[in-house]
Amino acid sequence: MSRHPDDHPLPPEMRPLSRVTLSGPDLGDVNLEFAEEAPAPPPAEAAAPPPPAPSDPGEFDPRTYEPALPRPEPLAAEGFMPVLTPSHFSDLLADLRGELQLVPDDASRAALNSRARLLALNVEQYRVNFELARTTLNRVLAETGVGVRTSWARQQEHLAFMNAASSGVERAYEQATAAIEQARAERFEALSRAGVRPDTATAEDFYTQQAVTGLAAEGHAVRPPEQKSASKRVFNGFAVFSKFFVGLISGVSINLLFNPESRLYLTVIALTAGVMFSVLLLWLVDELAYRAKLAASTPGMARPGAYIGGIVLVTALYLGVEGYLNWDGILRTTQEIAANAAQQGQLTDLSAAPEGPQTPQHWSLLVFTLALVGMAAGAALIQGRERARTVLERERLAARVAALKAQGGWHEAARAADRVAYLEAARDRLSPPRDVTSPDHARLNERVLSHWEQERDGQVQGVAAALLREARALQDTLEEFAAQVQAARFPAPRRGLRRLLG
Repeated sequence: MSRHPDDHPLPPEMRPLSRVTLSGPDLGDVNLEFAEEAPAPPPAEAAAPPPPAPSDPGEFDPRTYEPALPRPEPLAAEGFMPVLTPSHFSDLLADLRGELQLVPDDASRAALNSRARLLALNVEQYRVNFELARTTLNRVLAETGVGVRTSWARQQEHLAFMNAASSGVERAYEQATAAIEQARAERFEALSRAGVRPDTATAEDFYTQQAVTGLAAEGHAVRPPEQKSASKRVFNGFAVFSKFFVGLISGVSINLLFNPESRLYLTVIALTAGVMFSVLLLWLVDELAYRAKLAASTPGMARPGAYIGGIVLVTALYLGVEGYLNWDGILRTTQEIAANAAQQGQLTDLSAAPEGPQTPQHWSLLVFTLALVGMAAGAALIQGRERARTVLERERLAARVAALKAQGGWHEAARAADRVAYLEAARDRLSPPRDVTSPDHARLNERVLSHWEQERDGQVQGVAAALLREARALQDTLEEFAAQVQAARFPAPRRGLRRLLG
């Protein structure tokens, strides 16, 4: 069975040369790489169709991400040699030597021939230097080109990695967004069927709304917390202020009773004792009212009647102490006023006064003080009961929520309410799988690439500048020689006396 002639590969000497590299310690070894035979292109009618787009929208298509960096092509030495080739100078010299036969003067012709032979040596030396510069530039470009292309390839790999990572994160983000939208639609349907607000964001809020609805249907309404009511805040402020205000009144009474000379340190002690006495007793009223409210539903506590009796005893003690202090203070103050008036001669005839027990002056101050004390005790009592009511309502609501969770009838709706928040948190955690050394790697590649480019430019500019100076010097010499040839061929005519003497 015979084979087609095209089946035999071409010998190396017949194949086109693709790359020439230098190797060895002194770059003296030349490595030749030949291009492989390219298959014949198919006919136009049988051309392969373009590759189809990926069927899966989540599949990565590298064609959609174009490379951000151009591919550097191999550089040739001719691109960095801005000079004429030696053949141009040799052709010019050959033309000029051909014109030497037309020089009429033998001496001038002999001198010009000698100079032409020297110029031929200069041109030959330029040819040698030109080839040496070409070889040097090829070696420099080969050495630096490896570093440049390697750094460039690393940069390209880094950018391809970042593009692939970004595309993966983008696809994951889009998929997470689609899942969140679907979960929101499912949450709306589930919460609408359950009869709660569709904007409920968590399962705990869902169970709380169901528990509140059940308690309201049974007649146990849950009142708003105190922080949401302005009247409650005003009442709490009054209750706190009343403790200290009544305490100041008690301190003044104690000062009038035990400090007739109004000593400063005794006044401070009396005021402090009055405030502490008032705050302590009113706190006891608050705490006893709180415990009396919780005693009926909390095991391990005393009967509510015991706490109520304690409230009555504390209130009676407070009112008794305040009444005695104020009454005694009023009597003492009235006596001092009477004594001062008698000393000044302004006291009226006592015989004209009616006989019998008399009510001391300013008795209305005593009644007002006792009323304030009663109001402060009542405020403390109400404050304690309200605090207990809030605790009872919270416990009842928590018990109903626990019962709803234990029944398991609303698991699907609660899961739909919580699913959106979990999916959003998972989407927020998306981040590209970056290499921890990628920023340092990119900066290192940039420094290496800059080093190789600077090395290449420096050596190329040095070689090209030296060759350019030599080419310009040779061109100037040839121009001067051409001018001498023209002057020898066409000497200037002599005129006058110089013509006769010539």
